[in-house]
Amino acid sequence: MPLDHFVSQVHLKNFYTKSGRLVGVKKDDLKKFYAKSDDVCRRPDGSTNGYLTEPRAVEEFLKQVEPNYNAAVAALRDRNIDADGVYVLAGFIAYLMTCSPTAMRISSPHLTASVQTAAEIIDAQGLLPPAPDILGNKSMTELLEDGSVRICVDEKYPQAIGISVIEAAVSNFGNALWDVMFADPSYGSFLTSDFPVGLGASHDKRVVSRTVPLAPDIAVRIHPMIRDRDEAPDFSFPQFRARFVQLGLNEMREVNRQIVQAAETMVFYNEDVDWLVPFVRKNRDYRMDSIVDRVPAPGGGKLIVASQRIMPYRRASGGTA
Repeated sequence: MPLDHFVSQVHLKNFYTKSGRLVGVKKDDLKKFYAKSDDVCRRPDGSTNGYLTEPRAVEEFLKQVEPNYNAAVAALRDRNIDADGVYVLAGFIAYLMTCSPTAMRISSPHLTASVQTAAEIIDAQGLLPPAPDILGNKSMTELLEDGSVRICVDEKYPQAIGISVIEAAVSNFGNALWDVMFADPSYGSFLTSDFPVGLGASHDKRVVSRTVPLAPDIAVRIHPMIRDRDEAPDFSFPQFRARFVQLGLNEMREVNRQIVQAAETMVFYNEDVDWLVPFVRKNRDYRMDSIVDRVPAPGGGKLIVASQRIMPYRRASGGTA
């Protein structure tokens, strides 16, 4: 059974200290630890998906991404990136948004809402029998409303959907405006994590930007464009644009705050510094979540509106810091 990394090792190795380790902090208990890239961000058979005709299809996709990651980062750093490099970096981000535990968790509520709405519509049409006596002869709608019946989505199903459209995601991320952000070494470096994708405002109020550290000295903030769902992916990336900016202290701190808050369970840095644990403590009681609203629609159905955002999250180890 393979141990598949949902954050590529080639990315994590960029965040090694001079001694060849990651400095990690766990969000739950604030314990500091030192790890190799092979020790973290992995799951048994994490990339295997039985819902797909080819269960290991995403591994073929990664063969185009991971071996070329460092070269793509170097080209972006030199302000000389081409379409192949854009594909690699957009592919790295698309993989994070598809196969990480966070991605699968936040993709499930939308599917749960869809199944519940379908069940309620079928029930309203009289196509479902009432529950047995032990459940009070209630309808399916009543059982869902009082919590007697819960809909659970296998997290591998949203992963399968994500893998099947991963190249469309690459096209969407690549045909976008990128803010390429450089860290000022006098103020430190960028953090990374087990889900290094921060969310923020964008130039279009209908979308959110995604901020991703690529290496300790460079990060990107991608402003996706709203596109026609039927539009074919274009890997020549004619709409790719890049703005290059050197960040000051407050701007770097804001990027790192987003990274800590979005992280699922652990954060990594490339130095063993005193401020790391206090910084994680201050920002740990958040995580990425999916907000789903079911709005009544004509004909008795529901319009499902889903969005993703950073939300307060009370961790088992204690209250909000």
